[in-house]
Amino acid sequence: MNKINYILIALLLGGSVSLYAQTSKTVSETKLADTLSIGYQMNVSSQTSSYSINGVNASAFEKSPHIDISKALYGKVAGLNVYQGTGSSADNVSNLSIHGNAPLVLIDGFPRDINDITSMEIESCYVLKDAAAAALYGIRGANGVILITTKRGISKGLKVNVDYHFGVNTQFRSPEFADAYTYANSLNAALSGDGLAARYNAEELEAFRTGTYPYDYPNVDWWNETLNNTGFTNNLKMSFSGGSDKFRFYTVVDYYRDRSMLKKNTEDTRFDTTPTDTRLTVRTNLDVEVTESTLLKAGIVGKLQELRGSRYGRNAIFNKIYGTPAAAFPSRYENGIYGGSSVYGTGNPVALLKDYGHIRNVYGTLLADLSLRQDLSMVTKGLGAEASISFDNIGGMNETTSKEYRYMNSNASITDDGTLVTTPVIYGTDSETLGHNQPFERLMLRSDFQAKVDYNRTFGLHQVGGALIYDMQSVSQNGRNNSRKNQSVLVNATYTYDNRYSLNAVFNRSGSAYLPDGDKYSNYPAVSAAWIVSNEAFMEKVTPVNLFKIRASYGLSGWDGSLSHDLWRQSYGSGSSYNFGINAGEQSGSSEGNLPVIGLVAEKSQKATFGFDLAAFDNRLNTTVEGFYEKRSDVLVSGVNSTSGIIGITVGQVNEGVYKYRGLDVSLSWNDQIGDFRYGLGANMSYLNSEIVNENQAYQEYDYLYTKGNRVGQKYGLEAIGFFNSQQEINNSPQQTFSTVAPGDVKYKDQNGDNRIDEKDVVRMFGSSLPRFYFGFNLNFAYKRFELSADFQGMTGVTVSLLNSPLYKPLVNNGNISHTFLNEETSWTPENRANATMPRLTTQENLNNYRASSLWYRDGSFLKLRNLSVAYTFPKSQTRFADLKVFVQGTNLFSSDNIHFADPEQLGLAYPSTRSYWAGIKLNF
Repeated sequence: MNKINYILIALLLGGSVSLYAQTSKTVSETKLADTLSIGYQMNVSSQTSSYSINGVNASAFEKSPHIDISKALYGKVAGLNVYQGTGSSADNVSNLSIHGNAPLVLIDGFPRDINDITSMEIESCYVLKDAAAAALYGIRGANGVILITTKRGISKGLKVNVDYHFGVNTQFRSPEFADAYTYANSLNAALSGDGLAARYNAEELEAFRTGTYPYDYPNVDWWNETLNNTGFTNNLKMSFSGGSDKFRFYTVVDYYRDRSMLKKNTEDTRFDTTPTDTRLTVRTNLDVEVTESTLLKAGIVGKLQELRGSRYGRNAIFNKIYGTPAAAFPSRYENGIYGGSSVYGTGNPVALLKDYGHIRNVYGTLLADLSLRQDLSMVTKGLGAEASISFDNIGGMNETTSKEYRYMNSNASITDDGTLVTTPVIYGTDSETLGHNQPFERLMLRSDFQAKVDYNRTFGLHQVGGALIYDMQSVSQNGRNNSRKNQSVLVNATYTYDNRYSLNAVFNRSGSAYLPDGDKYSNYPAVSAAWIVSNEAFMEKVTPVNLFKIRASYGLSGWDGSLSHDLWRQSYGSGSSYNFGINAGEQSGSSEGNLPVIGLVAEKSQKATFGFDLAAFDNRLNTTVEGFYEKRSDVLVSGVNSTSGIIGITVGQVNEGVYKYRGLDVSLSWNDQIGDFRYGLGANMSYLNSEIVNENQAYQEYDYLYTKGNRVGQKYGLEAIGFFNSQQEINNSPQQTFSTVAPGDVKYKDQNGDNRIDEKDVVRMFGSSLPRFYFGFNLNFAYKRFELSADFQGMTGVTVSLLNSPLYKPLVNNGNISHTFLNEETSWTPENRANATMPRLTTQENLNNYRASSLWYRDGSFLKLRNLSVAYTFPKSQTRFADLKVFVQGTNLFSSDNIHFADPEQLGLAYPSTRSYWAGIKLNF
């Protein structure tokens, strides 16, 4: 058991200890309101509801300095995993996963992108995971639902909040590339192993070592030539809330500007490549009581975003930064011309970043929604009707300036007597005028119409409720077959007896435009029930328990997110030429593509949950435990094995995939106050086990080749048993079929004993790309006006591959090599064969070595300190104008893991992972 598992178990056991103290006056981030929203403007009681609802309130987002609000959810909600994302601010968007699947995100009940919202707008964020909640959303609900509710105005006079953050972003575990001398020696060693002549002679190696000829035998640190050590972020947020009993408003203005660590052009003033991400977001929510029985609610969001940077691309530039050796050429020659070569061409990272032109992307977003609710109690008490509509318009364009530049290759060499010989050649031209272009980039129109009639009434000990809902959604984007439409009619009914027993039933008739004509709709029923044990008479004397509720659910839901248009139609495409007609001339024509998916349906989820909620000791202790089981069927998988090759055509995909998921979600919190000292401890954990039941796999000669029974995302590969140390050892070993091998190449186990190493020797190994455990815990302490908080997140049971890192294919195809690799690993040589951890260095695409195997897989588990914050509040009585909070904060401060050279969540070629330091103020007027 690794150290992270020990930490997790100790946390959960230690956190379960209950302490008696005075009644808590603190409010936890996970403390939810007494009435919870489940979407479609429906609210349920947190005490008696049978739904599985977890989440966080506004304070979780108020503490997060990230523009990506998903990062406020790191380790906060059991069952929800947050992957941090890669890239600078412009691209770094976290991925959300509920039990291994990407959830549906709703903002104020409408499907929207989570990036459409900022932290100050949010009132609450709920995660709906049970079968009944999923059935509410029919063909789009199987992956779970994240429901974000924005703040509304209050009728207590004008209230103004101001929040300013300043952040300094630094590099976290960035690579260190080899200097020119180390690179040159490594390249010569690799060429020797490939049976090729050395690239550099002794005099040239000495020139690299001494720096005698800095332009002809350069030593360029491309990383530091193109990146600063720090980047900077500014974020100013203001909110205004107020109104009267009849009219209320809530307005947020959010200005954000991030300057990434990439350097800008400093010479050509005709364009600006300063890498920035600038955003301005304005939201206004209105509540108008038109009459005593009529409520109008409206929300509108306007957002502008401008991205600036090099025309080459803020992400593409890292291909050149990683791949260009320090010895390749100078960034500029003495005459000011950029360096280049016949091997790397114009791929000078400095020139491409600073002198290639610029790009300016501009995106505009308009989100609008309107709802009208009519109380129909004049017809019968408890009856109401509501209609809601949303319309979103999101578009973008870009402006580019293009420029060419000259580059030079000195073609340097040093003779055996030490004489430097150069034959410089200059290529290209320096643009006198700039190219200019303003293309359209994208446009998306999104709308949703919802209509509802509901009824809620209490008859003595009986509470009944129900709703009939119609929902029609549409998304249209530029491009062919780039739209999505869904339609649902659903009934939701609830019954509660004496606040002790609750029953809920859902029936949803839901359809998707992706499905065949005449078969677009499916039925999704579900039922859930709860027993509020704490309200039973026999619990009256159990005074420590405030709430004890047992609940369960079972039902069906669907997911059409993996579908696309026309899968059920026969496809045609351009085919080979045919010879016919006059003089049997060559004629082009069309040919059949893949066969259609017969019986196309959406994925189906059959889900069951069972759990309990416990609140005790005056609500200081709160615990939720929930087990779940899910069978996913009708999943689209490859259809290549569904037809015989005799007919000469295949089925692209078939609805035959079946997967099972089972696991446990646990959350625990303790919040208390002792005098002026307040504290809160929270923890949550999720265990996820998955199983492949069917993937339409073809017949396999050996049982171990079947994926059935393995985990979803399971890793497979050859079993490495060492390295070949001699040609004789190669000759006496099974035949290697992937490529010709030499001493120093990877040696694999022959699993089936056929004396061949091939695909039939691939076996299951290590874990899965899906973590088996993921967890988080948070600590909050306050004394008088001082506050300290820390948030941790981690996962275990996840496997990563070093082949995802470009650092682990050194020198291949004229590539680079890093000190990071050389310090972490020992490449095979005849001299250190006993200590080798990696195969020999090679300049060639070695298919034997660089393929999935046990050599490359590593434990990707980690525990990260996501957030550490210290704050002090000056009350209005001291400042005379507002409550003033000042704070300092750090994010992604450390990671305890088994991948020491890089962020375990970011092995690939990308903008560096960041560790950030923040300072700011918050004013409440």
